Amino acid sequence: MNPEITSAHVAARLRAIRRARSLSLSQVEELSSGRLKAVVLGSYERGSRNLTIKRALEIAEIYRIPISELFSEKRNAISGELPRIMLDIRALQRREAFIAKDELRQRSVLSQMIRNICEYRQDWNGEVITLRSSDLETISLLMNLDKASVIDWLTESSILLRKRS
Repeated sequence: MNPEITSAHVAARLRAIRRARSLSLSQVEELSSGRLKAVVLGSYERGSRNLTIKRALEIAEIYRIPISELFSEKRNAISGELPRIMLDIRALQRREAFIAKDELRQRSVLSQMIRNICEYRQDWNGEVITLRSSDLETISLLMNLDKASVIDWLTESSILLRKRS
């Protein structure tokens, strides 16, 4: 761990991750089946209570994120550009079990790309993701399809939730 990572940094990361998932303190308590009380999580987020490794592991499990994200120096990579495409990550995961062999490579490439984007943006909600123009360009190159074909494929696969102009 980098010596520049402070308890205040970890506290801020805890709050940022919870907010990125649009969860209240009470909702996290519910997700944990009461193992993590809202008041305790709030104390961790304010930095007024020391976070143990065991508790950090529990919180990472609740949020379904790698433990390293709590101690990461990464800054939020969200830029000011407007989103272009919104994908349903859940639909992609559900459909992976029912894919034809000719689609296996494309879905595998897309799944890996989406995981990388989520990690880079520190977006751990795991349900939907908004792709930017540059993301679509990269996916297009990786899948060896033009952008319109990628969008058509996403639409036909019921992965595309919304397309913005």
